Amino acid sequence: MSAQPEVWRVSTVEGIFETDLETLRQWILEGCVLPTDKVSKGNLSWIDAGRVPKLKGAFNGEATPPEPIEKPLDPFNQTIAKTTVSSNNATLPTPWVEPKSTSSTNACHNHPQSAPAYVCRMCGAAFCKECPRFVSGKVPICPLCGDLCREYGAIIEKTARTELQVSGFGMEDFVRAIRYPLQHKAALLCGALIYGFLLLAGFRGTILAWMIMFGCISHVISQVAWGRLNRSFMPDFSAFSFWDDLLVPCFLGVGIMIVSWGPMIILVLALVFGVVSRGSEPSSFHGEDQVTQAKGPSSEDLDVLLDPNADPAKLEAANKKLNETRPGAQIASAAKESQDEEGDPAGMFRMLRPYLGTGIFLAVLFLILIAWALFYYPMALTVAGYTQSFGSVINPLVGLDTIRRMGATYFKAFAMVMAVLIVSTVVGIVVSIVTSPLTLPFIGNLAAHFINGTFTFYFNLVIACILGLSLFKCADRLGINVD
Repeated sequence: MSAQPEVWRVSTVEGIFETDLETLRQWILEGCVLPTDKVSKGNLSWIDAGRVPKLKGAFNGEATPPEPIEKPLDPFNQTIAKTTVSSNNATLPTPWVEPKSTSSTNACHNHPQSAPAYVCRMCGAAFCKECPRFVSGKVPICPLCGDLCREYGAIIEKTARTELQVSGFGMEDFVRAIRYPLQHKAALLCGALIYGFLLLAGFRGTILAWMIMFGCISHVISQVAWGRLNRSFMPDFSAFSFWDDLLVPCFLGVGIMIVSWGPMIILVLALVFGVVSRGSEPSSFHGEDQVTQAKGPSSEDLDVLLDPNADPAKLEAANKKLNETRPGAQIASAAKESQDEEGDPAGMFRMLRPYLGTGIFLAVLFLILIAWALFYYPMALTVAGYTQSFGSVINPLVGLDTIRRMGATYFKAFAMVMAVLIVSTVVGIVVSIVTSPLTLPFIGNLAAHFINGTFTFYFNLVIACILGLSLFKCADRLGINVD
């Protein structure tokens, strides 16, 4: 009576498997089991495979795995019996087919007419659903080399994602972003209808609409940045969370407005309140009039005017001072000075110089803040999408560091985003003009609001996809794990 083979369990990144000692040695020689992987003999405790005396030779390459092929069962049939992995103390016989000289993985290795479902991670052969052996009823094993198999669809998706990531960022990604919302027509139609109707519901409806919009934008950027282009852009509302699906997008939207358009809004408010406060203060001209009125004739001048025997020169000077205090004389003097300044360009420049210096400074500052808002707005969306953190959004250093790492890729994405915004503006103007006959009293143009809302929803999804693709192409520089 033959002895029962030893049952070994091995724990790898692929899972936990049961096998015999010889097959385990073969896996070690093929590099499928590492010294740091855990193994267990029977019901004994787990231990590092590299510490097992029976396996040290295999890790050193000294042991030669036994030939898994036995004598052919049928001379006319090339089917050969091979005993490999055992599960639950039962040996699984399986047919073995001589490998074919082909490198194609578009069809099953044994059945060319069947589509592949699994790919061996060691020899790279593709198999249909019927060819692999299954350990514990669910772990596929290659019938050629005995290694683990992976799902063909997952391998193809990962390969395509890797090729897309290393292909560089360019116009193909711009076209891909334009098509992305159209791949999920039902979600696009549903989202656009909800967004358009909420815009018609007044201020509260508009706030809720933008909360949903920012939620979709951040969701798209997050999904595309990880290479999941086949996922829908609508969040999973089956597990609805008031905080995650409504409040977080609202906070992120507020953070985006603060960090991008906030400085310009503060400047405008400062100018408005500054003009109002200055308007309530007395002007310098009125102060000068009061000083002029306060001067007047002195007591000595009054004595000269009352003295009949006064010196004619002193009397004339006192009369002149007295005449200067009259309102008519002051108005005439001011008019004469104004005419002199209008005729003298240098005088006008001296009068306007304090105001020109402040005006030029404010104009330059205003343009700089507008440029900052336009330039940083896409990056604010990007940071909000892949961090989901309000603190990171309002910290411009995070965005500037991301721009530094992305390099030219961000500037390409920025140009694409600006192009989409320009097209969105043109479309909005055209829709407003075309639907202008539908404007109703006290209500406005409801059709234009709804149609523009629908287009706005679509264009924002395109922008989100562009930004997500730019992150995906720079995943290695940003530390994003796309696997």
